[in-house]
Amino acid sequence: MKETIEKVLFYEKSYDDEVSDYIDEKTFNECNYEVFYSYFIGKVKFTKYESEVKSILRAGNNYTICMVLNMEAKGTELQSDGIDEGYDCVEGKDVPIEVILKKEGKNYVIKGVTSLEEAQNENEGFKKNK
Repeated sequence: MKETIEKVLFYEKSYDDEVSDYIDEKTFNECNYEVFYSYFIGKVKFTKYESEVKSILRAGNNYTICMVLNMEAKGTELQSDGIDEGYDCVEGKDVPIEVILKKEGKNYVIKGVTSLEEAQNENEGFKKNK
């Protein structure tokens, strides 16, 4: 499950056949970090991504995974303000997320991702590990 989540959230290409078995296109565009950061600094290349699973809750074929992400990414386009040049960077440290997965055939398919404080404040899976 963790490998599926990391593969999809940190996938550095547009939605394609490589991830289509694990997530639908709409959900991918809502939760993929490369897509998210591209709104702020353009295309990025991840230099670090790690995750730690805090809890897994199961209800039938559905799983709720509470996890914390650490990531760093660097923009791929050289930026200049007329004085300095460099590549924009982003960092996410201890970012809590809640991922809903469903077992479909042999794959775990991501059905939704809730980010940040909403996931941490509303899910018991985070609270029992504090």
